Amino acid sequence: MNSLRTFIFSIILINTGFLFSQETNEPDDSALLEEAISIEASSANAAADRQSYIDNIDSQIITLIGDIQFLSQQLDLTNIYNRQMQDLINSQNQEIKSINEQMVELDNTNRGILPKLEEMILTLESIVQNDIPFLLDERNDRIANLKDILLQSNVSTSEKFRRVFEAYQIENEYGRTIESYRDEITVDGSQYNVEIFRLGRVGLYARTSDGKYNAMYSKKENKWVKQKGIDSELVIALKIARKELPPSLLKLPVEKI
Repeated sequence: MNSLRTFIFSIILINTGFLFSQETNEPDDSALLEEAISIEASSANAAADRQSYIDNIDSQIITLIGDIQFLSQQLDLTNIYNRQMQDLINSQNQEIKSINEQMVELDNTNRGILPKLEEMILTLESIVQNDIPFLLDERNDRIANLKDILLQSNVSTSEKFRRVFEAYQIENEYGRTIESYRDEITVDGSQYNVEIFRLGRVGLYARTSDGKYNAMYSKKENKWVKQKGIDSELVIALKIARKELPPSLLKLPVEKI
């Protein structure tokens, strides 16, 4: 009997120990599970963070590749522009060199042309002074302007030459044209307001408005001389000069030289 009791008691103790052991181990497994879940969650979060970081890096790389391509294109365009600008600079330097050479050549030309132009103006002035006295104010003003232009540094040599040549052309035209204009002349000490008829450089005639006085310029005597019997012809000549009549043969006296 005592042995049976001892066996039963032993079994109870074993079972009690087993149950106690189970009750003691249950909290340890729960903690481990929670820790495992926590570790797994942390690992998932870390993986998500790493993936987000990788995606961000990948996006930055794509942006950088685009920037590099854009900058590369810009660099190519800049190199092309620089080559073009260098070509332009080289061309401009060549043009500057050519201009400098031309300026030196022009200085040498000016030293030869300007004195010649001055001589031509003086010759023109002599022609006017020794010619019959028609349009003296206009012609003398033209010569004075030429002398003034010759001294102006802002007027090119070609322009100076053109103006002198133009003056010679005008004087040349006087020799083969006729014209009429009003002026005042002095005859025998008296002054008259007259209409003048110029026949080229051959003759110069004057008529008062009422036709009472007619005169012809004498180059030999260097003065105006009264003329009679020419009024009707002079009236026709003046009308032809004013283009009121067609050109016709004129019978006006011409001084022999």
